[in-house]
Amino acid sequence: MSTRSAIDVGEWLERARSLAPLVDQQRDEAEAARHMPPSLADAMRERGLFALWTPSSLGGPELSIEAVVLIMEELGRLDGSVSWNSMISTNHSILWSYLAPEVAAACLEGGRNVIAGTIAGGGTVDAPGGGEAIPVPGGYRISGRWAFASGSHHADWMIGNGRILENGDYRRGPQGNVALFSFIMQPSEVEILDNWYTTGMKGTGSHDIEATDVFVPAERVFPTLGARAYQSSPLYRAMISIPWCASIAGVALGIGRDAIDTFLEIARTKSANMLSRVSLAERETVHKAVGECEGRLRSARSFLLETSRQVDDYIARGEDVPNDVGALQRCAAANASLAAADVTIQMFRIAGSTSFYATSRLDRCFRDVNTLTQHAVGGLAGATVAGRFWMGGPLTPI
Repeated sequence: MSTRSAIDVGEWLERARSLAPLVDQQRDEAEAARHMPPSLADAMRERGLFALWTPSSLGGPELSIEAVVLIMEELGRLDGSVSWNSMISTNHSILWSYLAPEVAAACLEGGRNVIAGTIAGGGTVDAPGGGEAIPVPGGYRISGRWAFASGSHHADWMIGNGRILENGDYRRGPQGNVALFSFIMQPSEVEILDNWYTTGMKGTGSHDIEATDVFVPAERVFPTLGARAYQSSPLYRAMISIPWCASIAGVALGIGRDAIDTFLEIARTKSANMLSRVSLAERETVHKAVGECEGRLRSARSFLLETSRQVDDYIARGEDVPNDVGALQRCAAANASLAAADVTIQMFRIAGSTSFYATSRLDRCFRDVNTLTQHAVGGLAGATVAGRFWMGGPLTPI
């Protein structure tokens, strides 16, 4: 990074760190409520941590991919759900580039920049997406249901994907397949369904959302795949999974770091039990595990940051990101998520009975990182995407 970029990133990292006291106070409340408390969401909004890829031409920070990875890692050290909420809304902030600038500016007025919802998944091959829309004068009327609307309780906008039914058939894409479109709606037009009961990432508010016959102006609708970017930066022209996978992996790295740090604190204070006269901190097997995990996490982190810088260099030069570099980014992100999960599981195991109580921070790390690895973009699937490309196949979003 340049000196100026490093200074900027340092300022953003300090904003993330400054949340620590509030996160500590409200972590349990967020888990119980299954979404972030309003005061914590407000604090994140005030620090600008919800939309780090909003285009600079629209008043956003438009940070580098490397910077976002570092910020997500810092937030992940505080709490997985907090980092996840920042990451999801940051990933979605790229979507503002798919709206005409004047439309996006109107949507963003007053700092309304948090988008919750789903632009991928749902439906079948013949009827993709979670919704169905029909054309009407000035736009569309859509009904549907969408899963994993992280940040739904503090969102300024909701997004859902779906197909468009016209003249008795679904609108088709250039290849003749049923096309998938994304629809940006007002939160008041969408119902949040109370079904976010999960093992991990409990505080993310990733409920299903549902819309019934909601009118969406045509100006707030765009193709889910291959949408035209109105912004000039290659960041907004790149396959969207390339920046997304990196930021998700940043969350995982933060959780892995928290797991190691938490274990070391436990080891310093946990005495020997009646069956063993050797304390946790004195066991050679523990020393070996900590050394291996530290190396594993740092190696994966270095690989992810290296590939992120490569992508950033193309973006800075105004060049499109080549597919081979995109594949490398997917591989690095999957590797980072897997490393973070492996490290966290190992710390959970060697901590003994301390780790499996619900009050244990290691328990939360364990649950959160294993939930994260299931994500289609930022989880472990990136290795498959990269391997397929290196064996002569296409580079695909998932």
